Amino acid sequence: MSQLTPLFRPKNVALIGASTDTKKYGYWTAKSMIDNGFTGDLYMVSRTKADNIMGYPPYPSVLEVPADIDLAIVAIAPAHIIGVMEECAQKKVKTIIIVSTGFGETGKKGKEIEENILTIARENNMRIMGPNCMGMFSADVSLNASIIDLSPGPLSLVLQSGNFGIDINFNAKMRNIGYSNWATIGNQVDLRFHDFVDYIREDDNTKALMLYMEGLRVESEADGRKFLEAAKKTTLTTPIAAIKIGKSAAGARAAASHTGSLAGSETIFNAALNQAGIFRVNTPSELLDVAQAFATCAPAKGNRVAILTDGGGHGVMATDVAEAHGLQASVLSNATQEKLKEILMPHCPIKNPVDLAGTPEADMWVFDRCAEVLLDDPDVDCLIIVGLYGGYKDLSEEFQVLENDVAKSLVKRIKASGKPVVMHSIYQAQQPEALKIIADGGVPVYAGIDSTVRAMGALVAYEQRKQQLERELSAPKVILPENRKADVDTIISAVRKSGRINLVETEARDILKAYGFDLPDHYLAKTTEDAALFMAKIDGPAVMKIVSPQILHKTDAGGVLLNIETPEAAKEAFDTLKNNGLNYNPNADIFGVMISPMLPMGVECIIGSTWDTTFGPTVMFGLGGIFVEVLKDVAFRVAPVNGPEASRMIEEIKGSPMLEGVRGAKGVDKDALTEAICRLSYMVAELAEIAEVDMNPVFAMEEGLAVVDARIVLHSEGLEDQCNG
Repeated sequence: MSQLTPLFRPKNVALIGASTDTKKYGYWTAKSMIDNGFTGDLYMVSRTKADNIMGYPPYPSVLEVPADIDLAIVAIAPAHIIGVMEECAQKKVKTIIIVSTGFGETGKKGKEIEENILTIARENNMRIMGPNCMGMFSADVSLNASIIDLSPGPLSLVLQSGNFGIDINFNAKMRNIGYSNWATIGNQVDLRFHDFVDYIREDDNTKALMLYMEGLRVESEADGRKFLEAAKKTTLTTPIAAIKIGKSAAGARAAASHTGSLAGSETIFNAALNQAGIFRVNTPSELLDVAQAFATCAPAKGNRVAILTDGGGHGVMATDVAEAHGLQASVLSNATQEKLKEILMPHCPIKNPVDLAGTPEADMWVFDRCAEVLLDDPDVDCLIIVGLYGGYKDLSEEFQVLENDVAKSLVKRIKASGKPVVMHSIYQAQQPEALKIIADGGVPVYAGIDSTVRAMGALVAYEQRKQQLERELSAPKVILPENRKADVDTIISAVRKSGRINLVETEARDILKAYGFDLPDHYLAKTTEDAALFMAKIDGPAVMKIVSPQILHKTDAGGVLLNIETPEAAKEAFDTLKNNGLNYNPNADIFGVMISPMLPMGVECIIGSTWDTTFGPTVMFGLGGIFVEVLKDVAFRVAPVNGPEASRMIEEIKGSPMLEGVRGAKGVDKDALTEAICRLSYMVAELAEIAEVDMNPVFAMEEGLAVVDARIVLHSEGLEDQCNG
């Protein structure tokens, strides 16, 4: 049994702070639970002098309630909350909702109260929702422990804002759609998004889950990762749509790498939602648009869409918007066009969109017959109907009857087809009977063309994302060398002892090699004689680089020399590089000069990692040069990732066609890039000490790749302790 079962399916509920005062939360909540017909036992806890509260006897303390309590709803001032929590612990209450405000959202004192509340709860195995929330709703037991008029239905909604809940519920009522579960989780002092996502995944009555997120409350990155894992599991069976507000720039800590500078909290959060298969939207209306389609439409088997319209402009607009939402409005087959010709007037366009062009005024049943032809076409995966349906009733009483009859037939036909259908109507706001028939029959009706097409695009995208997630979860993991940790621990320990967090390139390369990266041998020359000796070991020209923890951007310091071919040239290069380094930074500690073979050129890429305060280690891929410096054309994921997700990262950057080969050049080895992304992701997921990694540039070639430069930055000691905590 889930720990949230007593919250959503309680056998009995105690309302602490129940009131007869119609201006208080304790009155509103009591009335809501009574009016909604809660199927369990309800107990009023109050210090009121009244004989009863809406017919229920008041108890002065939860300790005096003559029954075990699954759920206590607390609606009292923060000043009295600790005593009530202690009484709940003594009573062995299983779950608590604190609807009161005045806690962590108000400042230091409120946060201290929250900490005390959490301590009591965890010591006594109680779970808390809130504080600073607007309660919950469970259709399963007819429990409306909120002050909003909520109705049963196929959706579930978990959110942080009560006002947003009122907003979306008003819209939902207009569409005659309701909830299986509804919860405002407030400050998330204990129960957090991942707990609710895990619970709702097992709810057979939830056909789509909506989230309104201001942010994840995290004690450590483990909380963010719990949400990601819960969302991934849920997406496999239940589609999730989300709004995430509170966009922000990169964190305050200055990034020492390109990867770190590109990784704002919003960038990583968006990548995590994408990675979990969550469909992200921007407004309450969009959230409900998408969720309604998820909850009522048949699954999409593909993205080939047919568009049926009774007006040319609406049809063309829908076709234009379709591509932006991942839909393919291709020309219909000759066989389908011939069938349409038999139904429609000669002037009607039938290639796609199919334009009824005035035909309904003569014969309303063309909607039904054309829908039949389009849904029977094996090359059509889904259907969008746009235009004026619902408004023909204004022509005459006969048209009103016809429109309703056609609507009933359309609903039956659409259900029988097993294909998703959505409708746009300019009359949607008026809610004519014909549109109610269609919507109640499982065909969402929207007022805007963009909303309509977006909903269908979401249906298609969900099936694609679910398949991608299934491939990712079942894909083989990267095999890592057995002795990697021992080798790396020695390197990191030495760096820590020297008081550094910036690894020099030789150390970074040694860590990468320990994790199985195929890098050429490199040598650290500390004298000119070393340089000559090591140069003799290299077959062909070499590159020489200054090695200093104070000189991270070696090119800026004149710290890189190419095409060194002889031992004598290596000696001269050693002196030049050392002098350049000291001229750039007189206080630099010069460890020496690294010598390694020159590598073949290829398409310049960057593969990196940064630590996110919500999700922990991440991995990044992009093209190098101007693409990363100016265009910031990169893809992030929470680490680790397997092959399918790494491949998706490569494909989603705008510069991906460069990897296919341009102007006669051959394409690069994407398998090698995919393997490198995966390997780095597993490395950083395992090494909590690492804050940032840059492999930049990485030259992607026709066969294989070459890591030209590598940089690793560790967490400061304090941050690392926090990450491991």
